[in-house]
Parts: sequence; C-alpha cells; structure tokens
Amino acid sequence: MTKYIVLSTFVFLSNLFNAQEDYFDYHRSINSTEELIGQEKFADAVGGYDVIFKEYDYVFLKDLLIAAQVAYLSSDVEKTNEWLLRAVANGYECGCITVMPVFKEYVKTDGWIQIVSKSSGLHDEYLASIDLGLHYEFHHRYKQEQENKTTDRNFEIVYSNYKRIKSLMDSMPFPSERLIGIDNDTIFPTVRGGSLTNCSAGNSKIIPTLLHYDNPITDIGLDKFVDAVKLGHLHPNQFASIYTFETNYVSRLNNNRSINKPDLPEYYFNFSFGRKSNDFDRVDKDRSKFGISSLETDKNLMMVAEKYNVRFNYGYK
Repeated sequence: MTKYIVLSTFVFLSNLFNAQEDYFDYHRSINSTEELIGQEKFADAVGGYDVIFKEYDYVFLKDLLIAAQVAYLSSDVEKTNEWLLRAVANGYECGCITVMPVFKEYVKTDGWIQIVSKSSGLHDEYLASIDLGLHYEFHHRYKQEQENKTTDRNFEIVYSNYKRIKSLMDSMPFPSERLIGIDNDTIFPTVRGGSLTNCSAGNSKIIPTLLHYDNPITDIGLDKFVDAVKLGHLHPNQFASIYTFETNYVSRLNNNRSINKPDLPEYYFNFSFGRKSNDFDRVDKDRSKFGISSLETDKNLMMVAEKYNVRFNYGYK
C-alpha cells in the first residue's frame, strides 16, 4: 500500500509541475482543428494537430486517435505512425486499432508492424506512468456499482464510490485517465450490468458514479470541476454530461425534485437527456466557455465520419 501512496504522490506532483498549461485553450484549439476536418481540409487539420500535440505535455487519447485517422486520410503515413505509436504508449490496445475500418490497409504496413512489435514495452511504460493502486481500485468499484444496481438495487456502493471520488478531489484535480489510466474490461469484468470497453479510449470508471449521484457538482463545488477541465484532468464533454444529468434530474438516486436541488448557473449544451435550446448562438457560447465543439462542428464531423468510415466519437455527448 505504501508504494501506491508514494506513486500517487509522485504522479500528482508531476502533474502540478505542468499546471501552467491551460486546457481550455487546448480544447478550443482542438475544436478549431475539428472544424477543418468538418470541411474536409484534412492536411490543414494534420498541421493543426501537430502544433497542439507539440505544445501540450498531456494529450487526450481520443484526440490522438482522431488525428491518426485524419493523417491517414490525408496520406500522411509518417504522422499516422507517430500518433498511433503515442496512442499505444498511452494504453490503447493494438487490437482496437486493427479493427478500425480506415486502417484496413494501413495495418499491413511496416510502420504498423513495428508499432505492434514495441507494444508490450510501451504498455509497461504506460502502467508505470499511472497510479496502479487507483487503477485497480476503481475498476473494482465500477464492477461493484454496476452489479449491485442490477441485481440488488443496492445503491450504497454509489454513495461509497462518490465519497471516494470526492475525497480524491480534495487532493488532486480529478481521478482522470492521465492519473488512473483508461478502461480495461479484463480487470474485474462485470458479470451483470454495464461493462467497460477497452476501445472506448478513456476513463469511464469515474463518470457513471457522478452521473447517478444526485448533485456532485453542487456538492463538491463548480470551481473544482472547472479547475479539473482547465488542468486537463476532465474532458469538457464529460463535465457537460455530469452537469446535464444533475440539472435535469436524470438518473438521480433521490427522485424527489424538491429535495437536494442543484445550485448551479444555467448553461445549455444540448446534450442527450437534457433540456434543449433553440437559441443555437446561446448554446454555442455556453459550449465555448468550457471548450466544447459547436453544434455545426459536431454535425459536420458526423457526416465526415459516415462518408469516410472513420470514428470521431469517443466521448460523452
């Protein structure tokens, strides 16, 4: 247990060292690059990603995967190799890349074969970079939460998991993928209920608890969640999903709306399960505050994804 505490402290301090990086700017730059993708300006988008990835110490895994696909669409195999290598170094499984339709021919190339040959060592480096204690703990907590809700309708584990997340947010920005690693469905796999997906390219172990607890943002504090986004520990789409569930009384443990009400500013993100606004300028302004892509960009990305058989959706919407 001591070694896990030491490792956790090391990871936390090393991230504090990079705290000057503003991930609101990161996400807005990503959104500008995604606008280029929506316009099918793939080469320009590759240039945009290259600048962003060199500027920031931490890059979200989903952005690496999207960038690699776009690089391949623009026939930039060098950047495809570079970004897929980095994705594998961040814990993504080679098998998940192999089955992506856009890479059907690419996975026959020497570049990909070399990445596969290095994958075991890269995975060891990835495991050494995260807090393994928290990695295994939250996989186990996720299993308990999903199975208890399905079989016994026992929600005590939700309260327990929530308290653990809250306590961690007192000492670190957020138990994010960069701290506790991405999902691995081979670790404490669920027999019943929801299951994690190795190819999800993110940390889905924490978010479900926050979605089901009544008012996590109100209780923990909006400032802490905003700071987590700013420091690159919480993706803005994840924040918006938690906010949407909280302010729209979705999937609450307490169904009485007169008890334990949210106390948050009003934002419109037009995410699933929430109220929608027809004032699209208002929605895009609210989205922009948190670094979320515009409605038009999302629409254009969906069309490009369908046209070129690529995957752009790795997050909460």
